[in-house]
Amino acid sequence: MTIDPKDAAASLSEVESVERRTHQAITYEHSSRQFVLWGVLVACGYLFTFFLPAHANIGWIVVTALGLSGSFALRVWGSRTHTRDSRLGQRIGYAQLALVGFGLILLWLLWPMSTRQESAFWPTLVMFCYVLAGLWLGTFFLATGLGVTALIVIGYVWTGDWYPLWLAAMVGGGLIVSGLWLRRLS
Repeated sequence: MTIDPKDAAASLSEVESVERRTHQAITYEHSSRQFVLWGVLVACGYLFTFFLPAHANIGWIVVTALGLSGSFALRVWGSRTHTRDSRLGQRIGYAQLALVGFGLILLWLLWPMSTRQESAFWPTLVMFCYVLAGLWLGTFFLATGLGVTALIVIGYVWTGDWYPLWLAAMVGGGLIVSGLWLRRLS
């Protein structure tokens, strides 16, 4: 029995397509958990900033520690169910640490910043990473990064003293909604 080269190529293309869609579904599933985790924590951080501004720095240290720990736990848990993604999860963890490190360097270089500027700085830096991820992982990440960045800028310009509440709703809420939407797509 001989296979026609066109049929063989079509079969290989179909297998590759199924593999790509499966990998995308796994990536979306893992990412959705991260989005929701960070959305809840970021919303809490901005609410803490609004209601207890004198202790905002401590609140953000706790949020960051919980977020990095939670991200690590989700990656470890996810890599047990999908061994192929364990190296990707490890690289994402290193990328998160690099992001925090570069963010701290930029803060040091750009200091002094007002509280308002710093409140815009971190989520904008993170959304830039989402835009970059969107170039490889799909338009969903690109759209999320650009959309949330636009909301950060809108709030920065027009919300006045309500800016931390705006960020809690738009950045935290945006990440939560995006995570739930991703779960639907996976």
